[in-house]
Amino acid sequence: MKKLTLVFTVMSMFLLYSCRDIINSVLDAIPPFDAPFSATVTVPFAAVSSTTYTTTPPIDMNIDLDQKIKEISPSQSINNIKSVKMNTLEMVYVSSQAGAKLDAIKNARIYLRAPNQPDVLIATAYNNTNPDIITFTVVDQELLPYFQTTQNSLIVEIMASAPTLDLITLTMNSSFKAKVQL
Repeated sequence: MKKLTLVFTVMSMFLLYSCRDIINSVLDAIPPFDAPFSATVTVPFAAVSSTTYTTTPPIDMNIDLDQKIKEISPSQSINNIKSVKMNTLEMVYVSSQAGAKLDAIKNARIYLRAPNQPDVLIATAYNNTNPDIITFTVVDQELLPYFQTTQNSLIVEIMASAPTLDLITLTMNSSFKAKVQL
């Protein structure tokens, strides 16, 4: 009799805990959504080293996922988001003062920053030779704690391919994928 009770309890717990996952996957009440971010920044290359990484000032994103989810489903909130991961990141050449292009950047690392969280590496690009676009390799990292606030920013570390004296303007395009649960 005790074994029957134990089996029944285990089966009940399994059904109860998996119902939410089944509802989310079958009904897909709120499909995953993208939170895009784009910014045009100017990087002074006089101070960028070709042997070590140089860190740029933070680039404020201020992504408000609570607002984004309310646009999709007004009854939901940031508390319903179960996962946020970087989807894509690229740098696109816009202009420069002395003719340098993005191939002046040999390596780059992008970090995400938020209050009360350690900076986390989210994307890398190594051995770049493309003068017009740098497509980053995205790190498969859970980023939800960084979006529980709107005070989030990107930190860029750059290593030059050679000493360059120029101001390069580039556009950073990124997208974060948010998954929602009921």
